[in-house]
Amino acid sequence: MDLNPAQSPPAEPRRSTVADVLVLVMVLVGIFSLIEMGRQWHQPFQRKLEIDMSPWYLPYYTLLSFSRGAMAYGLSLLFTLFYARWAAYDRAAERFLIPLLDILQSLPLSAFLAPIELGLVALFPHSEFGVELACIIIIFTGQVWNMTFSFYYSLKALPDDFRFVSKLARFTEWQRFTQIEVPFATKGLVYNSMVSMAGGWFFLSIIEAFTLNSQDYRVRGLGSYMSVAQATNNYPAQIWDVVAMLVMIIALDQLVWRPLLVWSNKFKLEDTEAQFQDRSAVLDYLGRSRLALWFHERASGWMRRPAPAPRDVATPAIPARKPWGRAIPWSKLILGLALILGAFGFYNIFKLLAGVKFAEWLLILESLGLTLLRVLGAVGISTLIAVPIGIWIGSSPRLARYLMPVTQIAASFPSPFIFPNLLALIFLVHGNLEVGSVILMVVGPIWYILFNVIAGASAVPQDLRSCTLLTHLTRWQAWRTLWLPGIFPALTTGWITAAGGAWNVSIACEYIPYQGKTLMAHGLGAVISDAMDKGNYSVLAASVMAMAVFVVIFNRLVWKRLSALAQQRFQLLT
Repeated sequence: MDLNPAQSPPAEPRRSTVADVLVLVMVLVGIFSLIEMGRQWHQPFQRKLEIDMSPWYLPYYTLLSFSRGAMAYGLSLLFTLFYARWAAYDRAAERFLIPLLDILQSLPLSAFLAPIELGLVALFPHSEFGVELACIIIIFTGQVWNMTFSFYYSLKALPDDFRFVSKLARFTEWQRFTQIEVPFATKGLVYNSMVSMAGGWFFLSIIEAFTLNSQDYRVRGLGSYMSVAQATNNYPAQIWDVVAMLVMIIALDQLVWRPLLVWSNKFKLEDTEAQFQDRSAVLDYLGRSRLALWFHERASGWMRRPAPAPRDVATPAIPARKPWGRAIPWSKLILGLALILGAFGFYNIFKLLAGVKFAEWLLILESLGLTLLRVLGAVGISTLIAVPIGIWIGSSPRLARYLMPVTQIAASFPSPFIFPNLLALIFLVHGNLEVGSVILMVVGPIWYILFNVIAGASAVPQDLRSCTLLTHLTRWQAWRTLWLPGIFPALTTGWITAAGGAWNVSIACEYIPYQGKTLMAHGLGAVISDAMDKGNYSVLAASVMAMAVFVVIFNRLVWKRLSALAQQRFQLLT
């Protein structure tokens, strides 16, 4: 179902053999990447993996890092489509699934890093399979949460008209999913996918060069290359690594995200065609390939299965026997298994909590309040910066064509490269970590807000934009009556994911190794980091539990109400 009737069908493109060859090369490169990853996975596990610092190895390391990010994104997309849809349509499960999602997105990366790494290495001790799989799963934990929230809130905001049409057309569940739900959520999902991939590159040097108790769990890639270059003060190698990452991000933008953004414009809800139609040279060129057309037709035929023929009313219906797979309540079984595992985990956590002293609980609660202030401050500063920039970019396809690669590069820059330089700048202006940690926190949340605002602004119908010109509204009146209400649903999603990202990054902003010493700011992130370094697992469990409980309560009292307000009052439908 095409959600944008304003766009006329394009003329049949002229076919090109060169385009067929390029598509075939892309397919072969993908197959080669999978084969090479498989070869890496089956190598014997090495206690100390050597990283060749020659720049000539960077294309190979780039291919390996990209393959891990692509596999993690595939897992994130599958998880998003299943989990968000389950939470949106199952009221009983929603009460458990959304608070769990709030907790998971707020947990620091280190909460996933050590258990997953150690568990998988113990499961596959004789090959690199465990370390490689751990990298992919940890990158997955950095990508998936904001994508899931985006798709979930898009499903909650799906207009009743679309649901009625699907019933009237007798759509199957699969047809409703592929022809109504996914198209309606596509634009927000694409933008959140972009920031998810950027988040994976942001922590790449930590994920690919993980060490614990003098044990090395390193894998070959751009992240481990950067880690070794920084450890040896090899500045030319650091520059070469940044150049390789920039090339990868720009290529990914032009070959993947740019075509997807242009393609997603066909799902905008509008009746008036914009004066400037966004284009992608790569998408236009792929349209000339017979091979790409063949893949498209096969995928479309698989996704657009015909609806069942209407039954004759006079003929009595014969009750069909349900397949055995459908007779099993899979969602209840999965939810029950999750509850059992969660209860087992909570039992072990509460055994640890028994060893926490009253004075330590007071310190944790005081630190929680300080970190909350920093999180709200970081989200507020990010909002003030990201909203005008996001509306400026999202309202102009011409600007988006040139500025979107820049925003992806900025969001993908490695954290070990940003934090020390930003911290040195804070100290240069006589700042301290108590206040400076708020500035460091902004590095994470601002991108969630910016990309969601861009998605919201670009989805505002052209009909409403034209009305602001016809009625001669001033710039402030247009912002107050069109742009701010128009982006509010997307902005609430950005706030939720940004707050989770700020809690997540607090452990890296309040506890920083710097020039041979450790700098600490009073806050829950510092308490968690200090407890991990000292092996104080009781305080660590209490701190993480306090953060999880507070995040769930805060999200229920604040973000959930804002999201409901956005769905009820600020849907821009024409």
